[in-house]
Amino acid sequence: MKNYLKIKIFTIAFCIIIILIALFIQLNGQNLLPQKCSYLDPITIDLLAFIVGIFLVIEGIYRINEHKNMGLRKQFTRIIRVGIGCTIITLHVLQFLHK
Repeated sequence: MKNYLKIKIFTIAFCIIIILIALFIQLNGQNLLPQKCSYLDPITIDLLAFIVGIFLVIEGIYRINEHKNMGLRKQFTRIIRVGIGCTIITLHVLQFLHK
């Protein structure tokens, strides 16, 4: 159970770091543009990507909880999956707010 707590803390920390990096890159990229422009993708792309991001986060957390006894090394790909889902959600929420 001690290992499971370590995995949860690492997953949360990884997600927070990856979200902050995505925010930093996205917001700095917008500030570097000389002329503000809207994103070209239709809103349905943002909604579909948001759904996929939620799916990755939920599925990754479910798999981590399903295999509580595995070590951090064996859970690492699931943690990355959750982090990718958080990044997708963050970027598409920012794009949605920009529209």
